[in-house]
Amino acid sequence: MRLILSSIILCLSALVHAQQEQPNFVIVVVDDMGWSDTQPFGGEINTPNIASLAEQGVVMTDFYVAPTCSPTRSALLTGVDHHSAGLGTMAKMQAPNQVGIKGYQAELTDDVVTLAEVLQQQGYATMMTGKWHLALGTEQMPERRGFQQSFILKEGAASHFGDKLKAHQSATVNYFENGKPVDIPEDFYSTIHYTDKAIEYIKSADDSPFLAYIAYTAPHDPLQVPDAWLDRYKGKYDQGPEAIRQQRLQRQQAAGLIPKDIKLWQIPLQPEWLPSYKPAWGERSQQQRQQDVRAMEIYASMIEIVDQQIGRLLSSLEQQGKLDNTYVLFFSDNGASGATPLMYPKTSRQWFLTERDHSPANAGRPGSHVYMGNEWATASGTPWKLYKGSVAEGGIRSPFIVRGPGLPQGQRSRSLAHVMDIAPTLYKLIGVEVEDNALFADKQQPHGQSLLPFWRDTRKQEERTLAFELFGNRAVRSGRWKGHKLQPPLGSGKWELYDIVKDPAATVELSEQHPEILQGIIQAYDSYAQMNHVVPPVPQLAPNIADIYIGECNWWCEAKYFVVQKVLEFRK
Repeated sequence: MRLILSSIILCLSALVHAQQEQPNFVIVVVDDMGWSDTQPFGGEINTPNIASLAEQGVVMTDFYVAPTCSPTRSALLTGVDHHSAGLGTMAKMQAPNQVGIKGYQAELTDDVVTLAEVLQQQGYATMMTGKWHLALGTEQMPERRGFQQSFILKEGAASHFGDKLKAHQSATVNYFENGKPVDIPEDFYSTIHYTDKAIEYIKSADDSPFLAYIAYTAPHDPLQVPDAWLDRYKGKYDQGPEAIRQQRLQRQQAAGLIPKDIKLWQIPLQPEWLPSYKPAWGERSQQQRQQDVRAMEIYASMIEIVDQQIGRLLSSLEQQGKLDNTYVLFFSDNGASGATPLMYPKTSRQWFLTERDHSPANAGRPGSHVYMGNEWATASGTPWKLYKGSVAEGGIRSPFIVRGPGLPQGQRSRSLAHVMDIAPTLYKLIGVEVEDNALFADKQQPHGQSLLPFWRDTRKQEERTLAFELFGNRAVRSGRWKGHKLQPPLGSGKWELYDIVKDPAATVELSEQHPEILQGIIQAYDSYAQMNHVVPPVPQLAPNIADIYIGECNWWCEAKYFVVQKVLEFRK
């Protein structure tokens, strides 16, 4: 009897020990940050905590996301391509032929399983703070999709302060905690408050393994920081975006991130009749340059605050004795934003100019709405072409870092990876077999694959093809080849081919030299589109989506798109 009792105690002890040894997961996602902004990727912004993560873990240089925020987030949480997860496009941005179509409801669909639901089933404490952006009503809110604790901004963007000013004319601003509407304090600043809540929730998990998803809204516009941070980067960017771009490129080349002797993509000159037209940097007045520099100064401060708060979070984990058994993942949901606020649905120039305080003295403070513009967004994404909203590398290549138990330190992986790989990787780490899991009985299984072999052995690579679509723009990455089809005005509207390893900035078009490779790229895209039931928008660019490319206009632009394209071609 005593022997039987001892065996039972040993089994129970082993079970408890096994449960305690399950790893924790912290997923940190920043909003609209470019590939080269942080120090591990060649940036000058002070990001020591992110740099420390890179030194302690693995940097993935060829990690891809969707071109905009909610599609990326749906793929992160489900492991399923965003078209199949319900985010074929974004809320209020459906083309007429996409309205009512399955996959284009602009919120999560019921036939996917979230990472939080799976980990909760496995005994994890699940929590999130920050931007949700995956629900139109209440049915797809975090508390209904597996998160036991959550403090969220339901929408995609808002003021970073406690004034709750909306980001655009047709927006709403709603904060929820555990499914209930909440007010935010007057001294609220998004990045700090989301970190406070994350630390609070993690502490409440006690000895349970946990999943903590921290979705910062920084550095999404409006670009804003507390007063103490307003001048932290004063004068740092006075040389202009092209000089900063060249400096970042030199650091990237010195670190071996990018090949030497490459050409950078040059931003086409805009027609002078566009409201956003600006002369070359050297031809601008001192006042114009100061105003343009101010946006980048505030943006840089926002990123340093994110780094500071990541440091707070990591210190808290270390003090609780949880850091060594925690995987920390860091990446951006897409590239930096090159658009003006007029790309937001139903946002007029009059509303934007009259409803916000645009005085230079108020830049970055409550009531302001500072934004980067396409020049700084291009510098932010050095060396890639274009920025958020596009399927060029500057829109979909994300700076990814992971550190955790059993992973090598200070190494880089050049294996192709996608945001929808994260969920299956975490399932692999805790021993979940999707095929045998009851949660997936009548649901979609992840489309992604485990990245664990590439994290553990960074030399390992395999042949892989990834495809992308959003707003009618298409792309495929296969090995060293990148094919994309960008709509006017900044694209030709035709499939183009690039050797993205030799020519990262996509400056030398190779379709005539390698027609067979381009044909394979197109076939790969067609297979992807069929599998995910992609419905291209008609017209190919809805009016507000085209604003992402033009830089500044509104619904009156549609008739001028192809005129703009011809002007740009002529001016080249």
